[in-house]
Amino acid sequence: MAMDTEVNMTSELDQKLWKYLFPVNEKKVFVETEDKSVIAAPMYKAITREDNGKLISIQSDSYKIVSNAEIIKPLMEQLHTLDSKWIIDPSHSFVQDNRMRLQVTFPELTFSDDRSDIALSLFLHNSYDGSEGVRVFWGAIRFICSNGMVFGKVLSKFYAKHTSGLRLDNLPEQVHQTYDQIPVIKERIEILQNIGVSKSLKESVEEQFGKKAAKYVREQPNPQNQWILYNYLTWYVSHVIEQRLRAAYQMKVSRMFQL
Repeated sequence: MAMDTEVNMTSELDQKLWKYLFPVNEKKVFVETEDKSVIAAPMYKAITREDNGKLISIQSDSYKIVSNAEIIKPLMEQLHTLDSKWIIDPSHSFVQDNRMRLQVTFPELTFSDDRSDIALSLFLHNSYDGSEGVRVFWGAIRFICSNGMVFGKVLSKFYAKHTSGLRLDNLPEQVHQTYDQIPVIKERIEILQNIGVSKSLKESVEEQFGKKAAKYVREQPNPQNQWILYNYLTWYVSHVIEQRLRAAYQMKVSRMFQL
């Protein structure tokens, strides 16, 4: 089943997004039996790239493809209705045959922690290998060093109460409501700025993020509060961890600091 990838976008956007929009389709799976005959495997289907025939994954017959184009196109349409400026941000975006993450940053929707401006960002996820479904996360990016942040914890209760889950068809509402929650985000940041870093928290860095991350933290000036430690970790994730793995690590940081 080929997916339509015609997206009404400007040429500049085309240049940034074309690599996400490769067509995908479903094909039958065949298996070789003990007597060397080949039969169809009706319980499975192959997900392939239509442009080059490359196999992406084998999925159960009940698996439903949601193509990158199917979610990026409505996102672009919604973004064009916004009054706020937005950009496709390459700093934490990536695309592979099986997975993708697209970051949209709103450079005018910012707040500050007295160190630099931090802009709200939206992260759109999709996969063709069953590793994750279509997901939308809200977070931010620090301008001076491109530290990526995900506000999974602090916004979760708000979205559960007010939006019944994140959708792409109410993006203007989401943008405004998320920006309205900046005081809540800043309140949590101020709490972190006033909590010291315990020995157990330092030890948990290695448990959660590995020896290399713990070594990086030890090489930095002693963090005087948890917000500084948070920024050490977001820098490490944003500059050392592979792009395809960053989202999982950013969510770990979010959970660790309840942000």
